Amino acid sequence: MDNQNNNIPLILNENRIFIIRENITKADLVSKLVHSICSDLPNLNEEEVLSSVLKREQGISTTLDTGLSIPHARVEDLDAFQAALAVLPAPIKDDYGLDVKAMFLFFSPAGQAYFSGHLKLLAALAEKFNSDFIKELSETNDKGLLLKKVSL
Repeated sequence: MDNQNNNIPLILNENRIFIIRENITKADLVSKLVHSICSDLPNLNEEEVLSSVLKREQGISTTLDTGLSIPHARVEDLDAFQAALAVLPAPIKDDYGLDVKAMFLFFSPAGQAYFSGHLKLLAALAEKFNSDFIKELSETNDKGLLLKKVSL
């Protein structure tokens, strides 16, 4: 359970990695990433999950000063961590005026047994996605290479 969340290739795949070059709002980007995960998991109600993530985002910004935004939600009817990644070579602003340069959206199962893994994943992402690493990702144009970089 807990170890799975630290194994990025188990929760993220190339189909859920996006290099965003167009102008997009943070809410629309969250929606795009939620859709990419829910497309793989038909048992999830996309509207409910999106609403949960956006509601969480209204309470407090999940964007760090490095430019990493980590929208996340604990989701019922989920038995494994799931993730999607967007890299934004040209940053967008979040609702708090912070630059979003990369977004790693994830869902964790709602069960109490997964809570510690949820917190560990948040901490691991905050540590890994420092400013230099995000800059390196923004200069990468290949989804496969992006997956390898975030998986190391």
